[in-house]
Amino acid sequence: MDRTEELRLLDRALEHLRNKRKQLTENDTRVGVERYRSPDWYRAEIERVFTRLPSMLVHTSEIPEPGSFVTFEHFGRPLIVTRGHDGTARVLLNACRHRGARVEPDPSGQRRHFTCGYHAWRYELDGTLSAIPSAHCFPGVEPGTRNLRECPSVEAYGFVWLMPEGRSELKDLDEFLGDFRRDIEDLNLADFDVYGAESHEWDINWKLVVEGTLEGYHFPFLHTKSANPLFEPNTFFFDSFGPHLRSILPKRSINFITETERDERRLLSVANVIHTVFPNETVLHQSDHFLWITSHPLGPTRTLVKLRLLVPPGSATGEDAERWEDNRKLTYQVQYEDLEIYREIQRGLASGANEEHCFGTQEFALRTYNDTIERYLLGPGEPGAPGEPGEPPGC
Repeated sequence: MDRTEELRLLDRALEHLRNKRKQLTENDTRVGVERYRSPDWYRAEIERVFTRLPSMLVHTSEIPEPGSFVTFEHFGRPLIVTRGHDGTARVLLNACRHRGARVEPDPSGQRRHFTCGYHAWRYELDGTLSAIPSAHCFPGVEPGTRNLRECPSVEAYGFVWLMPEGRSELKDLDEFLGDFRRDIEDLNLADFDVYGAESHEWDINWKLVVEGTLEGYHFPFLHTKSANPLFEPNTFFFDSFGPHLRSILPKRSINFITETERDERRLLSVANVIHTVFPNETVLHQSDHFLWITSHPLGPTRTLVKLRLLVPPGSATGEDAERWEDNRKLTYQVQYEDLEIYREIQRGLASGANEEHCFGTQEFALRTYNDTIERYLLGPGEPGAPGEPGEPPGC
């Protein structure tokens, strides 16, 4: 982060500390609860948001060398993210070009090539068809043809990104990130390793997970014994960068920063910085490491939540191993406290108790986030209604 920007954010944090009644906006706002449970709204989000924008699939450290791979389902498409012998990361459809069976059943690992479990058609790491049993029975199929389908992707800023059809260049990703690119680039996330990855499905709407990272109002009540002792209440603030958000969550230690000379003050020593990569990724910067949260929609009220720490290379198995495990336990405890309350919220929505959510002035980031989603959904129809579905990205 630029030093001038860092000092500006520190000054804003001190301003919020001096005036804990400082509002982020003048009025509270309302959003309808149907966006958290409606199949039509969910379908519009998938078709007009998720399939039109880049998606962070894996961290670079998850496919560190040729033959490394990760597989998963991404909105109905089985994917393999792998690194080829040439060092290039690729996103391939995990479907044999013979009859469509998976060519890799494991969630992750190391392979010299991929082989279909049905008829043993073999593919190289770049997806090239290299062997067919009883090849004489397929006179119209030559090696090097009927290769695995490759999806457009870019490896940059520490991640492999799935890109929309026709937008597979770094410039396309940079266009999506806009002014937020500098922040993401300055994090140097490629220099870290994934540690303590966990994935679980929850009966919640995916937006609740993102919204929970966009306000600190709940900390004194939900996180009384976990996170709250570390953070200063009512000092949360944020900036928008197109659809993306950067939020600042000051710690209680900020009370003592004025005892430090201004040119020696550091933001990360007294605050967490939360980077929300629209629509569903959160990268939380905590001094010398990160928490990466993915909220992957599976349905209107079903979400796969992935938690991963990003730590300095080798530190998780060295002298600091115990420290990182303690950190993981506390960090994930806070997340699971959130997830349990999201589950209660989703049940409350189903009860019909509320027709709308009420966001307070200190929760203005939630309104900003929902406004951004609406801008992607709105079409030529009536205001407030999801627009016409878009085309999914090709492979």
